[in-house]
Amino acid sequence: MKVLSLFSGVGGFDMGLEAAGMETVFQCEYDKHCLSVLERHWPDVPRWGDVSTLTGAYILEHVPVIDVVAWGSPCQDLSVAGKREGLDGKQSNLFYEGIRIIKELRDLTNGQYPRISIWENVVGALTSNNGNDFGVILDEMAKAGALVQEWAVLDAQHFGVPHRRRRVFVLAAFDPTIADRCPNPILPVARSLSGNIKKSTTTREKTATTIGESITFTKSRRAQSVNDHETWVEGEIIPTLNQFDIGDIRATTAIAYSIREDAKAKNFSATELDYSNSLSALQPSTQSHHAQMFITEPTMAVRRLTPLECERLMGWRDNHTKYRADGTEQSDTARFKQIGNGVASPVAKWIAEQLINL
Repeated sequence: MKVLSLFSGVGGFDMGLEAAGMETVFQCEYDKHCLSVLERHWPDVPRWGDVSTLTGAYILEHVPVIDVVAWGSPCQDLSVAGKREGLDGKQSNLFYEGIRIIKELRDLTNGQYPRISIWENVVGALTSNNGNDFGVILDEMAKAGALVQEWAVLDAQHFGVPHRRRRVFVLAAFDPTIADRCPNPILPVARSLSGNIKKSTTTREKTATTIGESITFTKSRRAQSVNDHETWVEGEIIPTLNQFDIGDIRATTAIAYSIREDAKAKNFSATELDYSNSLSALQPSTQSHHAQMFITEPTMAVRRLTPLECERLMGWRDNHTKYRADGTEQSDTARFKQIGNGVASPVAKWIAEQLINL
């Protein structure tokens, strides 16, 4: 199946679909840093920078067959962490541009393409504007020609990665032959996930090469001010990675791991290390507002997740976001943002596997 990828980010959706046997043939992404990563990994795929100026005619000039439109329109206005402006918000109303492109493709191909749409977004899309926005999303899919629609909330932790990431996926089938063959349901969530849960709750042998034998702590309470404390608990499943809560002082995950005695001074600052007689919750440093963890063993250190570890938690290729198209390295800040906005590839792969033979 040939895939048109809209709002591509750095290709997390694409990686998952391709792992199941689909092929990305066109990409659209606005962010210049993401575009450079896409160019590095998909150098021969045509792409466009602004969905609002992309047309169905331009796409078909470059790729005459579009089986699947895979897209995750911006979620900021739908997220429970945002202002909840819904589909009327400046970012999330780009959903309508995706619908416009689907309609243009169908008009120009006499209803032949696309055959399927896969739309991904935050779970907040279900409750935005008291649920009315999600009703609009389903209605607009139907107006674009969808004959069968189904939606499901899928969590990455049930697909082999120790990462709690709940997202809603809406499948829409436009091709009547596919609609006739669609199983009910298309996404057999309960049956399919029951066999994966045990596997998914076991962490990888190495989340990243620098962790080794490690203890993972996740933030259960945020500090409300610079003088307030944070509460951290031990756990295997990492909370949702997003562009706000990874990589810096707001991180929701910390790693405690063994280091060589001679590496302490070289690799860690005083604000990252502290030792006492008990292991307790993290508390803020008076100098940097960084959290400190008190460790009983004198060979343990505390640090945040690295970009490589976050990539692995998304099921992505190692160092997928590390380099631009010209081979230069991206900043960790850019990488964390790209990862936090991405799609967990194992979830996309499983969806594609349900569709590939329809």
